Amino acid sequence: METRTSAPLPDPVAPARWSPPAPLAALGRAAGIAALVTAIGYATHRWAATGMPLTPLPGPPWPYLTAWAALTFLAGLLLQWATAGVDYDGRWQLIVLPVYAGIRLSLAHHPDPALLYAYGAAALAAGAAGVALWRRRRGPRRSGS
Repeated sequence: METRTSAPLPDPVAPARWSPPAPLAALGRAAGIAALVTAIGYATHRWAATGMPLTPLPGPPWPYLTAWAALTFLAGLLLQWATAGVDYDGRWQLIVLPVYAGIRLSLAHHPDPALLYAYGAAALAAGAAGVALWRRRRGPRRSGS
């Protein structure tokens, strides 16, 4: 008598999870980090220990927070472009810590917001040029046939 063995039943397929396209995910991450840094900057303005705890700094923070939010968003996009294909866990600390220091200094000293935009744009342009050069040199080597 011959016994038949049945093939094991296939595992049920897990439903595919939707994930956003890479450009949309990069925009979302950059916007999220800009919002986080802006919220931390506002909290710093509102509850800075400048003499007594919970005393707000003098002057409106909005021109400075807007400038830093825009620059942080662009820096986040630049960082996404620079680290595409590189497995690095601490990439967002490269933005958050220097931007937080810049927010704190600009809220304490109140420079002209146009200077923040000018110096920030110059720094981002230099960073973009450096990343472009690095990516070009790091790119795949093509050999002629």
